[in-house]
Amino acid sequence: MAKKKVKKRLNVKALLVLILIIYLIYMIVYSFLSMPIKNIYITGTSNLSDNDIIEAANIKNYPSMLKLSSSKIEKNLKKMDYIEDVKVRRNLFGKLTIDVVEAKILFYNRNTGKLVLSNGKEVDDENKYGYPSLINYVPKEIYSKMISSLKKANFNILYSVSEMEYSVSRSGDKIIDDTRFIFRMNDGNTVYINLINIKNLNKYQDIYATVGDIKGVMYLDSSSNENIYFKSYESIQKEANSGEEEKNE
Repeated sequence: MAKKKVKKRLNVKALLVLILIIYLIYMIVYSFLSMPIKNIYITGTSNLSDNDIIEAANIKNYPSMLKLSSSKIEKNLKKMDYIEDVKVRRNLFGKLTIDVVEAKILFYNRNTGKLVLSNGKEVDDENKYGYPSLINYVPKEIYSKMISSLKKANFNILYSVSEMEYSVSRSGDKIIDDTRFIFRMNDGNTVYINLINIKNLNKYQDIYATVGDIKGVMYLDSSSNENIYFKSYESIQKEANSGEEEKNE
């Protein structure tokens, strides 16, 4: 006996419901993407104004979310001298958040007349006061190491340095240390330090607190704590005078 073929009928009602659901989902997504930016929140800036960020990101006219590309905004902002890193976030309610990691100002280079940043960039800025001044020439290779090393220092202590002078340590004609610097502090003290031991600068305040209100030289250019010490200008002068007397005898 032959089986009867059952003809399936199209469930129009179910199809219409499915189309309606797809349409509603599309409209919700489209409305979200077409929604203009309602609020812009910028964090992590001190040298840059919010307006600087907004203009560089090209979002001054509060465009719709549909036209926004987080990666493009990040790429544009990373071109700015003072920006070391940036992350752009957005949510369903038109809020755009730009988290900025600014490059720190390390020092003022008197040779170039520019401020040197922790990302290696150099910028023209009239606000050169309050930062250490590099007063002499540093070879290119050492200069690059200097920038990467100074980022390890405590910036509160680094900004208490008045002048930085590149000063190679020698014994006769032999170079002992080609990464040594003399830091002249705002409080009148002097620090000998090298790049490999730059973190010793963070010990400056603790060491000086143990000697009282005496001015002198702090030797921080050693990896051994035993060779990190403070010597007053008075005692250095006495040693120098004693040496001169011995020569004259």
